[in-house]
Amino acid sequence: MSNSAMGIVDSLKERIKPIKGIVLFLFLFILFELIWKIIVRPVGDEEQLIVLGFNLTHFLYPVCKLDANIVYWIIHDLLGYDNFNIDDLLIYFDNALAMKIIWSCTSVKQYIMFTFIMAFYYGPWKKKLVFIPVSLLILSTVNILRLVISAFLLKDGFPDWFISVNEILNGAKWDESGATYWQFYRDWYRFFHDGFFKWVYYDGFMFLLWLYWHEKINIPYQRLKLRQN
Repeated sequence: MSNSAMGIVDSLKERIKPIKGIVLFLFLFILFELIWKIIVRPVGDEEQLIVLGFNLTHFLYPVCKLDANIVYWIIHDLLGYDNFNIDDLLIYFDNALAMKIIWSCTSVKQYIMFTFIMAFYYGPWKKKLVFIPVSLLILSTVNILRLVISAFLLKDGFPDWFISVNEILNGAKWDESGATYWQFYRDWYRFFHDGFFKWVYYDGFMFLLWLYWHEKINIPYQRLKLRQN
């Protein structure tokens, strides 16, 4: 390699150095999503989990049932809403749209993704063996909170302001019919549960957990290594 080429490479390394942590995080995040899309085939509105041609849905039924039971316990038993019901994986308020807890509602994908990112990210493995399980517990707790909030958002239908928003976002037309009402009701659910909350969960809490690792654990660890060398 010529001196000029070496100089360019060194210059790029110096420019990337201050942000190499976030670059690696984003690279691992995107890489995982690509791998996931290659090996996982969504079926039936993501109710079934097909991995490399194998249907693994039944293996995750206990996880889905556990999450449904926890959400039911929080809303019905802990908060005292007697009009909140559970029917296997369906949880719902009286006369409200039911929410079915399927595998994509659980933290399974987030568990795998975060473990993948942390496994290939910088830092001491001994601390990773503690940090990863604690982080997965936090992600699981946040996901349960997401499901609880989603259930309450379905309790009393959708607000009037969502009509114009849904017409813009999904091209839906409001005609005050019963069929249109339930379609907008389902869109209201997807707007938060599958949209806003899921991205906050993905990008927000996973990023914050990574940031804590990077700033509080990895950077001091790397500085200590430099001093020892």
